[in-house]
Amino acid sequence: MRSLFLLIILSMVMGQKSGQINPIPENQFGMSSGIFANFGTSDFEIDGFFEIQTRSGLFLETSGITQLDKNTTLNTSLGFMREVLPNMLTGGGYSNYHEFNSNDVLHEVFLGFNSKSITWVVFLGLGSEFSPNYLGILNLNALIPELMFDSSIIGVASEQLGEFGSDIFFNISTTSSYGFSLGYSLSSERYEDQQTRTFTKQGYTKTITVPVSSKGFFNTIYIGINF
Repeated sequence: MRSLFLLIILSMVMGQKSGQINPIPENQFGMSSGIFANFGTSDFEIDGFFEIQTRSGLFLETSGITQLDKNTTLNTSLGFMREVLPNMLTGGGYSNYHEFNSNDVLHEVFLGFNSKSITWVVFLGLGSEFSPNYLGILNLNALIPELMFDSSIIGVASEQLGEFGSDIFFNISTTSSYGFSLGYSLSSERYEDQQTRTFTKQGYTKTITVPVSSKGFFNTIYIGINF
């Protein structure tokens, strides 16, 4: 199973409009939404998003992911953004993540900046989840304008099962003038696995199964529409 924090990030920045939204949107006024189907190594998912931005710099974003009969998550972010330099925004806000199957709720605040080519965000959990998590996005189109498709590299650094580690995603996508999107993501990600351990003490042997963090490669193809 993917990590809790990774599901949050996927609902905000991964492989499609809902996934490539970052918590500091472009400085514009308006509303947008979309819905997508994801076919990948790990599972089939449906996700969608809705966002609204104001000229004063406030924004509200809601996105959700469902694995149908397995798991459903919802993430809502509320924040602000300011242009501090030409082509550079800074901002911050509050993010709320809800996993319905386990009824877990995670509250975070985030702060970061967005330039033409780089986005950097740090998340701080509220309450007992204070451990910081980091998100970085490299916009390859800003570095290679000749690319015929949208392309980015996303890095995530966070703590999972008591260990600090990272995940990386390479994404390409294209969107038609009618809003139809097609994309592909290749990722190296941590996931929760199980390991059997055997202990022997004073002649008694006991075997237990414990959760451990493993890493693997994942492929995802998605199709969707932006409104």
